[in-house]
Amino acid sequence: MGVRACWIFALAACTSPARPDRIFVSQAGSQTVIAIDAESGAIDARVEVGMLPHNLVLSPDHRTLYAAVVGSQAVAEIDVATAQLRRTMLTAPVPAVRDDGSAIQAHVDRDAFGHTTCYDCHRPDGAQPRYAGARPFGLLVAPDGKRLYVSHLRSSDIAVLDLASGEIEQTVHMAPAAAATEAVALARQGDEIWVALRPPQPSTLPGALRRLDAATLAPIVDVAAGSDPTALLALPDRVLVSNFESDSVTEHRGGAAIRHQVAPGPLGLAALPSGGVLALDYYSSAVSVLDLEAGTSSTVALEHAGVPYANPTHAAVSSDGHSAWIVSSGTDGHLIQLDLASMQIVRDVAIDGLSFGVALVPGAP
Repeated sequence: MGVRACWIFALAACTSPARPDRIFVSQAGSQTVIAIDAESGAIDARVEVGMLPHNLVLSPDHRTLYAAVVGSQAVAEIDVATAQLRRTMLTAPVPAVRDDGSAIQAHVDRDAFGHTTCYDCHRPDGAQPRYAGARPFGLLVAPDGKRLYVSHLRSSDIAVLDLASGEIEQTVHMAPAAAATEAVALARQGDEIWVALRPPQPSTLPGALRRLDAATLAPIVDVAAGSDPTALLALPDRVLVSNFESDSVTEHRGGAAIRHQVAPGPLGLAALPSGGVLALDYYSSAVSVLDLEAGTSSTVALEHAGVPYANPTHAAVSSDGHSAWIVSSGTDGHLIQLDLASMQIVRDVAIDGLSFGVALVPGAP
């Protein structure tokens, strides 16, 4: 390549436009996951995945997005670059018999055992009930990206999916911790996987956190949790849990449990560039900022021009660390951009009501 050609190539590389962050949101009310351009705020893709998509998690290389399809007993795998559905994967076998031992003839007639999602049959205009299965909810990708761990509300199971084949490699049942039976959230810290267990809702009875050996999934110890432990956040030296009905976030560090009082209804948790943590206060239409070192918290109402944004669920922090994208999951859905320096809302993107999860794919310079 000549000098002139090299110079032109270098200039083109330097002046090529940056690729903005891309944001994915699960929309439980419309069976879809949408992709949003963070720069323009435009919705550039809508992916139909199944009944009640909720939690979202990215693969370690940010090329794949996984969505827990709670009402279809499946995980949807989405290609991040194209925002297209690659495949669905069952998180539990399709049952052949009911609880009373009688055969489910419809499953035989429709060859349901050969499908990879209950959404193929159970949908608003299809077989009833429209919501089927064991209710997969929490997601955790292995550090090497080869396995996906899925917790289930109804069966209390943790399923391990082999992502090469899309098949269930292992299923481990979580024994009850007193009244806590529903396996809600998953997080990994070092050689341990933490599982949040809660009683069937609604309930104000305490939940528990079960620490598992990451290699064998054998239980190590149970740790007490508040009422309805809903979300887990693993940091390098601690694990935090939001206690939805106890209006608190508990920090577990070095064997100690430190309780942070927040506004009513903490749901999602997000790590901030400052070292703090953002808690999404669903009941309060607010966010709480936790300073873990100082042991303090402050609450900011989510409103603009006197209008509140209802029921925040989850947040994702932008790649530049300047803002948080927050799902407001009321009947009128909103994805709001919160400037973290001023704690002011700077943008509102209209999304479907009853949205829930959010994942951000960092852009490129």
